[in-house]
Amino acid sequence: MTTALVIGAAGGVGRAVVARLIADGTAVIAVDRDPAVRQLVGVAAAFEGDATDDALLAAAFDAGSEPASILVHAVLSEHRAPLEELEPRHWHRVFDEGLVSAWQAAAALVRRKPAGVPASIVLTGSVHAHGAAPGFAPYAVAKAGLGALARAAATEWGHLGVRTNVVEPGFVAVPRNAHRWRDPGERERVQAAYPLDRLCSPEEVAEVVAFLAGPASSYVNGVCLPVDGGALAVLPEVHLGRREDR
Repeated sequence: MTTALVIGAAGGVGRAVVARLIADGTAVIAVDRDPAVRQLVGVAAAFEGDATDDALLAAAFDAGSEPASILVHAVLSEHRAPLEELEPRHWHRVFDEGLVSAWQAAAALVRRKPAGVPASIVLTGSVHAHGAAPGFAPYAVAKAGLGALARAAATEWGHLGVRTNVVEPGFVAVPRNAHRWRDPGERERVQAAYPLDRLCSPEEVAEVVAFLAGPASSYVNGVCLPVDGGALAVLPEVHLGRREDR
């Protein structure tokens, strides 16, 4: 049985990824700082703690009946503030949790991977890697760094049979941002920025993660794949507005 380690498993996207991988028959080891990780249904093992903790990562990797061949890093770390109000500690925390921990987990997988066994690493980035929003600088820079990490990993680990890719969601309707998508006016405003004229569900992101993690993407390596309904394709001077069905 294939074993996957999912970090950030209790989050909105992480939960959907866990459910999707289990549906494929994958044994999932779940990690999250949120105690809710222990209530996830169907996981082979659950660990509550900080993904930057090497001891926690080692315990999680060792919990499987066989070495993990899939790693999904779906950690959200941000500190919202104007650039001039940020302090070095804010940057360090977001980078450690959102970027460095991805490298830690990926390197741990590679060190444990048996020779000749293919493996897939999927990092959860964001469209913030390509466009800025006021107050989100550390988050955006960390997410952009995941793309650079994936390219470096593809270059260095490809010959080992390890593929590393990034999925980059736009706005996803999850519990964390429910105050926005449950408000009709705000939901309409957000949707208007997306050519598909609707919000993305966490299950839709999980489908792409499963594709990148599985054999159907066996020659995809070092790629950043937006899951944004076409938002990054729109020129800034274009106002999509409301479109009638046609």
